[in-house]
Amino acid sequence: MQKAMLKWNGVPTQVVTAGRWIEEGLSPTGKRDVVIVVTGNPGIAEFYEEFTKSLKSRLPSEVPVWVIGHTGHVQPPSNLAITMPSVSNWEENYSLTAQVKHKVDFIKKYVPEDARLHLIGHSIGAWMILNILKDDSICKRVSKCYLLFPTIEQMAETKNGWFFTRIVSRIAFLLIFLSYIFSFFPKFLQRLLITAFFPIHGVPGSHNEAVLHLLNPKSLRNVLKLAKEEMKTVKQRDDPLITRNIDKLWFYYGNCDGWVPVKFYHDLKAKHPEARAQLCKQGYYHSFVLKHSREFGKLVGEAINLN
Repeated sequence: MQKAMLKWNGVPTQVVTAGRWIEEGLSPTGKRDVVIVVTGNPGIAEFYEEFTKSLKSRLPSEVPVWVIGHTGHVQPPSNLAITMPSVSNWEENYSLTAQVKHKVDFIKKYVPEDARLHLIGHSIGAWMILNILKDDSICKRVSKCYLLFPTIEQMAETKNGWFFTRIVSRIAFLLIFLSYIFSFFPKFLQRLLITAFFPIHGVPGSHNEAVLHLLNPKSLRNVLKLAKEEMKTVKQRDDPLITRNIDKLWFYYGNCDGWVPVKFYHDLKAKHPEARAQLCKQGYYHSFVLKHSREFGKLVGEAINLN
């Protein structure tokens, strides 16, 4: 596993990889395939490390897995001479539209044109991948898209959407202020508090560094602001886009998902009976990276099945 902050389009972004590093390209003699994971929100690639390891173990050795975080969700470390663009340029650098363009430009910059793309999107990452398919030059290179717990419609109308818009968004300032206070604590105390508190809420200790990124007040502000935008933007499912790309899409819906109720699965199948869509039977949660990373790595790796 490798991870670093890369800068393209003027915005430093966290990237995590298993297999060949991004700037090494692909194997000149093996399979010309690359798997790209687009995260949910929070867009912190480190949350997907265990999933990436499990996924990579199911793929041919020469096929890399590259996880792309969202702009503004991880701040560059102080020892790097790079800075984040001002949040005043939200639309250009941090908005939903900017996040999609950010992934499109990543693919065009780092993925060889003769490579086959396998795109994995979690939660809002699934919505982003559908929008990436609007770029014809990328769409024709895509072998398959794997959309996990896809928030691609009516987000604000769901149980979790209701809670976010009526509760969380109204106390966003307080949450950011508390994270600002937390940022003044010594690092050892921050880690101690995270280790003591977050496992109680189902966040394993292996995610401590990712949680530290999330609790940075600048990152948390961007995470919450992007979520607010999701509530306003993700409404009608884009059925024409799904129809055009139905042979490239594989959906995985949860059976106890506060963001994507089972009704959405049945609605999709009613509208697109030919769609490859699977309804979870194990009771996995929307935030699968917290408890079921290994299981999902195995599941998606076997679905890709490049062996």
